[in-house]
Amino acid sequence: MSDKTKKESNKLKRYFDLEVLTSDTQPIIDSKIRKISKTMKAPGFRPGKVPIEIVKQTHGIDVESEAINEVINKKYSEAVKSQNYKPAGPPNIEPLSDGNNSVQSSEKLVFRAEIEVLPEIKIPDLKGLVVKKSVSEISKEDVEKTIERLQKQKMIYSEVEKGAKMQDRVSIDFLGKLDGKTFKGGQAQDVKYILGSGQMIPEFDELVVGMKKGENKIDAITFPSDYPAKELSGKVVEFDIKVKNVEEGRLPDIDENFAKEFGIEDGSLDKLEKEVEKNLNREVESRCSSRTNNSALEALLQASAFDIPEVMVKIESDRLAERTKATMKQQGMFADETNLPSDIFVERAKRRVKLGLLVNKVVEMNKLSPNEEQVSQIVKEMSGVYEDPEAFKKWFLQDPQRRTQAEAIALERNVASWVMSSAVIEVEKIDAAELLSDAAKGGEVSE
Repeated sequence: MSDKTKKESNKLKRYFDLEVLTSDTQPIIDSKIRKISKTMKAPGFRPGKVPIEIVKQTHGIDVESEAINEVINKKYSEAVKSQNYKPAGPPNIEPLSDGNNSVQSSEKLVFRAEIEVLPEIKIPDLKGLVVKKSVSEISKEDVEKTIERLQKQKMIYSEVEKGAKMQDRVSIDFLGKLDGKTFKGGQAQDVKYILGSGQMIPEFDELVVGMKKGENKIDAITFPSDYPAKELSGKVVEFDIKVKNVEEGRLPDIDENFAKEFGIEDGSLDKLEKEVEKNLNREVESRCSSRTNNSALEALLQASAFDIPEVMVKIESDRLAERTKATMKQQGMFADETNLPSDIFVERAKRRVKLGLLVNKVVEMNKLSPNEEQVSQIVKEMSGVYEDPEAFKKWFLQDPQRRTQAEAIALERNVASWVMSSAVIEVEKIDAAELLSDAAKGGEVSE
């Protein structure tokens, strides 16, 4: 094996050759052939009695390929270990070609391995960093607005004969055609949704507005130019729509029955307000903490400079594209027909990869891995919105993948606290309504 390290614009790439000799593969091939011969069946022969030559003729090519792969994998691992490389992702291994001169022979095959290694990361001086610490307070108006939102959640719908308007709930069938042809995801039956809720694009809602129960309409809309599905963005699509039902909403009275629906057993409106205020304070405190942690991580991120492995960015871009498509499908959008190129997520992926590498380095250097108590605290905070917090915590921690999510949040909190221990802290007062609006939209600490 010869090291072929090159200097390129990508300073993280490394190249080296892997030589696969016949003497490396032949023992593996012979062993595999013997194993197959013990159970192979062939016309005219009893099982396990097929001549070796026939076994080789039948399985020789596949077995040789498997043997070559085994040797490549072994020699790749040995090369990485001997060079003390820390791969950032899987390698790209191709047969080596040297112009018109073949480097391959019957006795030796040569492959070129290309990898990216993890970058060297230097942690910046924390004393020069500025972290904005978010603080907020709940007002009586915030409590009132929250109760109004709870009212809307309990909206009472009743069937009407008049034309549908925004905020009405409709049940429809629709069939979409692009250039006169139906397309996957463009047809559905018994779709029940609220006009103007964002489940469908505004242009589609406008087609339904004014339609009555039992009415059919064929009309066209132009999809927004920034619509995620490239095949539909900016395109004119014709829809055949049938309205099966129109329901008008009415807000329920805020009374004892209303309070009971939200867990206040005696129907006390005063207790309902206090419960809402308690929940809002918990949510605002959580959002302030998240914003502060984000500020600390962002300050650390902006002060750090190092190369980012392209392979890690590609993996993360692909993951973001798939996750976005899954979310679209959950929201009833044309996800099955949507082709989201991972390229549109590259910048976001770069940020996430850089932050992940940086956080891991800080954790490694300062021994900041979360302990059991910190993970439990994260899950406890998550459980606060559930009727049975203890049951939620037990369910959550049963799944290793869910537990990993809590560990990641705890880990980032530890890093943020470490940054804030030396950085300059600036207090920033945030309106509670803004925080609650952010909470409704969702988000990730490491976004």
